[in-house]
Amino acid sequence: MKIKALCPASCGELIQGVVGDGEKLISLPINIFSEVTIEETRKGSLQKGKRKSIEALYKTFQYFGIPQRHLENLSLKIKSEIPIAKGMASSTADIAGTIIAAAGLLGKRLKNEELAKLCCEIEPTDSTIFARLTLFDHIKGRVIEEFEWSPDIKILVLELEDILDTQEFRKKDYGKVREENRKDIERAFSIFSEGCKKRDKKLLGKAVTMSSVANQKLIYKPMLSEIIDISYKCGAYGVNVAHSGTVIGILYDEHLVDIDRLKRMLWENEINKHYFKVYSVDMIKGGVRIMEE
Repeated sequence: MKIKALCPASCGELIQGVVGDGEKLISLPINIFSEVTIEETRKGSLQKGKRKSIEALYKTFQYFGIPQRHLENLSLKIKSEIPIAKGMASSTADIAGTIIAAAGLLGKRLKNEELAKLCCEIEPTDSTIFARLTLFDHIKGRVIEEFEWSPDIKILVLELEDILDTQEFRKKDYGKVREENRKDIERAFSIFSEGCKKRDKKLLGKAVTMSSVANQKLIYKPMLSEIIDISYKCGAYGVNVAHSGTVIGILYDEHLVDIDRLKRMLWENEINKHYFKVYSVDMIKGGVRIMEE
């Protein structure tokens, strides 16, 4: 038996910071995927260099009370298109894909809350694991609020050459800065919620831009203010960032924005001195897709 699962990347976060009783986030799922394949074979083979996914496999079997000896005849392979250490949820995609594929192999289903808890036992987790846009406590694995709206939006991704180790970043104490940002982040979340209720992409863009600007105190993004200014001049909805990573996303409607003009204006302002890779992706629904073969 072979099970294949796909989990999407995230172009950073729409919102991240202290909301209510602690830090929360809302990830921005995009159409780049990690593909996890688990197969029963005579001679097992767990892909080297995928420690977190192997841990996820073991935890899933343990969760369902399956003895570890049954792992001996399993093959785990991961093929991912997601850039690593950029704040694009590459680890989350590998881990969540592995958990859902393993559960599928066992003929089991996991609720969102169960999946979240298992993922967060391994590391802080992005809300790309959920089909809906979700305000998520990515440390404790708590689903706070879900939003029904899944807007049709394109994102122009700007990638810095720099990378950032999320686990190392998490070891630093940014509590004081996060508290200083609380008012702005809670205001941004309020606008985001209103935007979702009204299906208003401009409000969505305003909210994510507010969160991006506030995050400059934590992880500075070169020329962010210039990028925001150019984006608005070209009719984009707003600019989001990886709050614990190194990418920026410009949210736009391909029917309303002249993307060539937008890129040209970015080049004229020498954005390419900092952002070495630029490409467009689609905002999609999150969640792990499972395919039995």
